[in-house]
Amino acid sequence: MRSNEVPVGSFLFWITWKLGSIFVLIVVTSVVLSSTEFNEPMRFGFLFIFIGILVVSNEELVYGHATEQGVHFRRYFKEQVLPWEAISCVKWHSSNVVEFELKGHGLFRKKLSAQSFGSKSTSEWLSTPPDVVRWLLVTKPSGADGIELVGPGQ
Repeated sequence: MRSNEVPVGSFLFWITWKLGSIFVLIVVTSVVLSSTEFNEPMRFGFLFIFIGILVVSNEELVYGHATEQGVHFRRYFKEQVLPWEAISCVKWHSSNVVEFELKGHGLFRKKLSAQSFGSKSTSEWLSTPPDVVRWLLVTKPSGADGIELVGPGQ
């Protein structure tokens, strides 16, 4: 990673979440399809709802890095760039979770969430903002002027 880039989320957390979701999908599907307690319409209704929940929970989780141009991220396999002008708000609850709220999007893809495994003490984890927020405050990239920064408890 170059010196003018800052990490957003972590690959390890991202891949763990994706593989865990696939594992849960396989296990739940096999249990539901082999179970005699579910009748046919209820079985497929449950699977449809469950798969919908998994898709929505995986849709906003990303990892990548931030640069002067914006946030370079991977949702699935292809790298995408989200310019700073397309972000309305950056929220964080702790130093390992950051959410980017997007401007002008419909029902889905309103935000991107980047997470990593915490390696700090509990007091640092809750009191320090994520690296990308500190980088934004210092670097002040063009296009990021109107972005609202919202920390825990705000």
